[in-house]
Amino acid sequence: MTETTSPWEVSMRYDYSTRLRDDVSSLVRTAVKTAGIVNVTLVAERIRVRNLTENVALEDVEYLVLQAALLLGAALEFDTLSNWPALSESGVADGEEPAISTPAFSQLASMQ
Repeated sequence: MTETTSPWEVSMRYDYSTRLRDDVSSLVRTAVKTAGIVNVTLVAERIRVRNLTENVALEDVEYLVLQAALLLGAALEFDTLSNWPALSESGVADGEEPAISTPAFSQLASMQ
């Protein structure tokens, strides 16, 4: 595969609309300007919802967002927790046990 200079060269195979590609470009730039970081999943979901008639998979839109953000040299965030139930301060959903427990400091000292 040859190296491309634009994410649109790759995406053109799938005939994404001009509106979808413009939304990707615009929302990625907006995320960089306002937050200084691009939350790939969040931005992609917003674009997907705005373009529901195109029936594009979230993963495909995430790829376009990722490519656009990389072209801008933006910092990236991959947040999949936005769809999870609310977490307590400890990062555990109410009423659940943590999946990974961290050892207490006294345990760490005894391991040395």
